[in-house]
Amino acid sequence: MTILNYLTVSDDPYYYAALVVDFVLLFALLVVVRQLFGRVIGGGNSTAELAEKDNHAFGISLGGATAALAVVFAGVASGDIATSLLYEGGFVLGYGILGIIMMLCTRWIFDRITFPSIDLKALINGGHIAAGILDAGNMVATSVVIFGVFSWVSGDWLTSLGVVIAMYAVTQAILVFASRYRVGLFRRRNDNKAFGDAIAEGNAALAVRFAGFQIGVALSLSMAGNLVVFDEGGGLLMSILVWAAVAFVLLLVIILLTTLLEKVVLYGIPVSQEVDQENNMGVATVEAGAYIGLGLLLVSLLS
Repeated sequence: MTILNYLTVSDDPYYYAALVVDFVLLFALLVVVRQLFGRVIGGGNSTAELAEKDNHAFGISLGGATAALAVVFAGVASGDIATSLLYEGGFVLGYGILGIIMMLCTRWIFDRITFPSIDLKALINGGHIAAGILDAGNMVATSVVIFGVFSWVSGDWLTSLGVVIAMYAVTQAILVFASRYRVGLFRRRNDNKAFGDAIAEGNAALAVRFAGFQIGVALSLSMAGNLVVFDEGGGLLMSILVWAAVAFVLLLVIILLTTLLEKVVLYGIPVSQEVDQENNMGVATVEAGAYIGLGLLLVSLLS
């Protein structure tokens, strides 16, 4: 046997042509992201923000947006290849643009609905690292959930488009709920102090922990599709409703597990004082890592 017998690669030239089309289109969209999100986040020239103003918060936020779009595009590229290169290119380009629109909407929801009391864009423009971390973490978390949705949905492009948009709305509602939970928890632990005020004051450790929690939640939510059958026929609506129910249950599970994890991994450490009040980046990073690790553990168990 030759070495080729041990490789699980296709010998169909069309397959590789389709891969080239997908890569070129998605890479081109990724290049556009820097300018587009740079203007949305910074309201100006991204090069000036990064190289002239040395705005680290802007760089963190833009880096999160870039990584998030790459994850979304990976979801777009997954699945079966279309029967023609023209159809494949149109599908990938269309869903790639939809992914960008979704991430732009995510920023608006996070800024206007999740944290209406603070202006994240203004804080990022002002170089607030905490705001940049918070923004980047939310976009990465959203992209992970969208990736799971893209991987779950199948069928013709028109049906898929409607389902993806509906699922996006559901996942945003769940992530907003998760965010509200953490904000409420912070308020209870800190004598009714507003979470947004702490971020505006520059508590980057709090932002790191929040971002880790969001990504951990997103990883678990992305696995909801593994527990639900996608019925593109008469049971499509029921499939979406069951997916939403399963996702919400997974959210409750990970909230419970993160509470237990916090008590075990950081036993003996006054988390509220260290992170919420003293901006202890070390403790916050351990917490964030534990939350993400828990999410990855659920991904492994549910795959």
